[in-house]
Amino acid sequence: MSQKPADTTGLQQAFSYPRIVSEATPDLAPVIIAEIKEKGPISFSHYMAQCLYHPKFGYYARPKSVTVSKEGDFITSVSVGPLFGKLLALRLHRFWLANGSPSSFSILELGAHDGSLAGDILSAVEKIDPSFAKSLSYVISEPLPSRRSVLEAKLGEKVTLISHPDELRCKIGALLANEVLDALPVPLFFFSQNQWHEALVALDENDALTWDSRRADPGLSQNYPEGYVTEGSPDFTEFLAPLTHCFQSALHLWIDYGLDQESLYHPARTAGTLRCYRKQRSNAHPLDFPGEQDLTADVNFTAVENASSELGLQVHPIMNQSRYLTYCAKDWLLKNPDPKEISQFQTLIHPSQFGNRFYALELTKGTVDRAFP
Repeated sequence: MSQKPADTTGLQQAFSYPRIVSEATPDLAPVIIAEIKEKGPISFSHYMAQCLYHPKFGYYARPKSVTVSKEGDFITSVSVGPLFGKLLALRLHRFWLANGSPSSFSILELGAHDGSLAGDILSAVEKIDPSFAKSLSYVISEPLPSRRSVLEAKLGEKVTLISHPDELRCKIGALLANEVLDALPVPLFFFSQNQWHEALVALDENDALTWDSRRADPGLSQNYPEGYVTEGSPDFTEFLAPLTHCFQSALHLWIDYGLDQESLYHPARTAGTLRCYRKQRSNAHPLDFPGEQDLTADVNFTAVENASSELGLQVHPIMNQSRYLTYCAKDWLLKNPDPKEISQFQTLIHPSQFGNRFYALELTKGTVDRAFP
């Protein structure tokens, strides 16, 4: 805790939604409250990690809860329909062909959630090229046992489940991660009285979660308005490093929403990008419903690119999802596709829906033919 409490007005304005106290106490709340009582205020990054990944009460450890769908808390490109997986399958097939159609080729998916994207890709691969399907081994890395059980029940022997990327070593393949980076826990900072502070999660006199702070140095300038709130980046180098050892040669594909560093930390972006999703609404306070709502922040793609480059990966130009999927769909569009698929495609690339909000970042390792566009 800081020796002299900072003015947390900026935090209160960034997350000005009324606090909810009438609903039942989430199962995770007593765990967090007990930790704060024992150790004192905790960083927001640690709080976010508990909310999302606590092995029993975390948001992603609730396999029976419907979170990603029109009936859940939020939707993704996968929710639009199977075309998204089909287009990614076409992209991976092109990479496989360009690199000699190897008899053994692995796809490693991170953040597979309920396995819908894996199912869509595998179904598409069977129709695209039986030889590709025969060579393919689909691997999902999932650290949460409860989530692995869901994936095993849904996909069975179609996939191989591992708990950590270190368990995979292959000659050539592809890594796929759709909306993974935005779910990595982030520190929360605010600028007050010409000083940067890190937001902490503490308890008030009634043992309710509240804000506290300590002085910090997020590596940003002092030229920000009073009350400015933003997120720091996760340690992308630590996160990405194990993934660089999975393949000798590979294509890495990251699809997510985010910004370049200059845009992310623009002085006009005074409330940061941290959001909470619950029942298709984003107007919830991050300290409410711990473990029962999604917490997410825009990805700092500049930081991802820098970390990837330092780890020896080749970084290719990032592009919005609209442009990327249009490239992936080039041959498919010439084959008079089904109107239902065309409708899905329009949603995926529409500027006001997924097209301009999401970006695709490709990285390659080793001497490979990227085969793009």
